[in-house]
Amino acid sequence: MKTQTLKETATHYIVEIDPLADSEPTLLESAGRPIAVLIPPTEYDAFQEWLVSRQAAAAPVEFDHEVAAFERLKPALLEQHPGRAVAIRHSQVVAVGDDKMSVLAEVLAQFGPTQCYVEWVEPETPRRVRISSAWVAR
Repeated sequence: MKTQTLKETATHYIVEIDPLADSEPTLLESAGRPIAVLIPPTEYDAFQEWLVSRQAAAAPVEFDHEVAAFERLKPALLEQHPGRAVAIRHSQVVAVGDDKMSVLAEVLAQFGPTQCYVEWVEPETPRRVRISSAWVAR
């Protein structure tokens, strides 16, 4: 992979790539950190397929709506339920409790399997992602 180093300028960047050069990706860096990769046209279709597969694995749009509703409701939630866990379903608070799992259990008991967002009501609410891990016994 070729590397092009970019320096900060007052105007837009112009990156000239030799179209007759070998067809390998070009990494664009700024301050020693990668900021973009230019791929040859021959790899564009494979990139598009990869992009579609990533989007299919992303969270459902409905879930993102519930997260956005939580953020919109946060000022009122901080007044009404500070430090507690709330469940958001269809942009409304449907359960409140002191434990996220009990709040989720309440939602499932009330609505059955459904899309909802359960989060702590705190001034700073970082999005956490949990992924499975594999342990190998040796």
